[in-house]
Amino acid sequence: MLEFEEGREGLRRLIYASRYVGDGDPDETLRTIVTASIHNNRLVDVTGFLLAGEGRFLQWLEGPAASVRETFERIAGDARHTDLVTIADDAAEERVFRDWNMGRPRLGALDQGLLSEVGLEHSNPPAWMRSEPNAC
Repeated sequence: MLEFEEGREGLRRLIYASRYVGDGDPDETLRTIVTASIHNNRLVDVTGFLLAGEGRFLQWLEGPAASVRETFERIAGDARHTDLVTIADDAAEERVFRDWNMGRPRLGALDQGLLSEVGLEHSNPPAWMRSEPNAC
C-alpha cells in the first residue's frame, strides 16, 4: 500500500547522478547547495540525501510526486553540473530517508549500510555515472 501524502499522485522517489562542472571550490559549492536544499526541500516536503565525491553528485529525492518533479526540474537546470543520469524515478511505498534533510554530504559507515539496503551497495561516485537508468 502506498503512503499517500498531500496530492493525488502519492509518494515518489527519484535518484540521479551528475558530474560537477562549477567554478570555484567544490567543497564550498557543496556547502552552498546543501544549505539551499535543506531550506527549499522543507518548504515542499522533499527529503533524501546528496552525496558528493570525486567530482560527482548522487542525490536521492523522495516526497510528494509534484514536489519531487519540480525539485528535479530546478536541479536539472543548474549549470554547476552536467552528465545528469537518472538512476530511478518511480512511485515509492514509503520514505526511506524520512529524517534526512539533504545534509549528508559525506558518506559514513552507518550510511553505507542504509544505502546497501536500498540497492546502492557501492559508494563509488564514478560507478554511479555508469549506472543504467532505473538500475536501482
